[in-house]
Amino acid sequence: MLNLKVSITAFMVLFLLALTGRANGAPLGMGGQTVTIIQGHSATLHAESVNGVAFQWLKNGSVISGATQNSLVVSTAGRYQVMSSNSASCTSALSDPVDIVVQPADDTPLADMMVNLTSVVASGNMDDPYKYTIMIKNNGPNTATGVNVQDNLPAQVKFQDLTPPAMGTASYTDFNRNITWQMDQLEIGQMASLTFTVKALKGGDINNTATVTSQPTDPNLGNNTSSNMVSFADINIPNVFTPNGDGVNDSFVIPGLENYNANQLTVMNRWGATVYDKKGYKNEWNGQGLNEGTYFYLLRVQTGTGKWNVYKGYLTLLRSKL
Repeated sequence: MLNLKVSITAFMVLFLLALTGRANGAPLGMGGQTVTIIQGHSATLHAESVNGVAFQWLKNGSVISGATQNSLVVSTAGRYQVMSSNSASCTSALSDPVDIVVQPADDTPLADMMVNLTSVVASGNMDDPYKYTIMIKNNGPNTATGVNVQDNLPAQVKFQDLTPPAMGTASYTDFNRNITWQMDQLEIGQMASLTFTVKALKGGDINNTATVTSQPTDPNLGNNTSSNMVSFADINIPNVFTPNGDGVNDSFVIPGLENYNANQLTVMNRWGATVYDKKGYKNEWNGQGLNEGTYFYLLRVQTGTGKWNVYKGYLTLLRSKL
């Protein structure tokens, strides 16, 4: 019997991890644990809550259909967590995770592949493309073969281009909006990356997900998927304005800014000194007292849900009449 205590909002949950068959438990840092089971065996997770009357189990962040009892028998690799509700329908936070690793019963090769998806957004303008980078790594203990990475692009973006990777081959298929990256093998501890460019089609949150698989048995499926979220306001932030008194483009106007609950605009010069800062900006800044040149802006807008989105980029101030 292996006991694992986890703190839960509003009440305490005690995991009693009863292992069926051969298993080995080892700490995974604060508030988590890794349990290794032999392929063909299982582990039983028990969630006991002082006030809990209903339960919901999750695997790799997704709800497990029908897993609503206080115990769960698992035999596949992944990260498992549980939520508990009391009689007043007050739901706890997610428990600390238990990572189940499946060890083959024979000498079958293992290759723990992991993926990490990141993004770089240069400005808050939807007209400006931005980049994603997929990084994969083979954690071993054997060489990974038949490595396959998939990224099905979200509907809110349009594919622009793909940088040929240093390892393997990559392509984009337009009809299903899918990026495929393949390589014959990846050695133990070796990493590889793929970068591609997209353009946002509309504002809001854009969530993108990449997955990696390989031919050898993967003992840890919890790190085979990675998601990344970027946000664009439903506004078009200009990158130039001309406060020269001709009545055209004489102030820094951000169309659509009035559609947000609150905002704050900060402008800095090339040395990082703040030259303008305004909460509740109403398109009135005209660059008074500043020289022509390039400045850096940081715009914060609050959405209807109360979330603050941050957009940053460069703008050019021109006074000369063209």
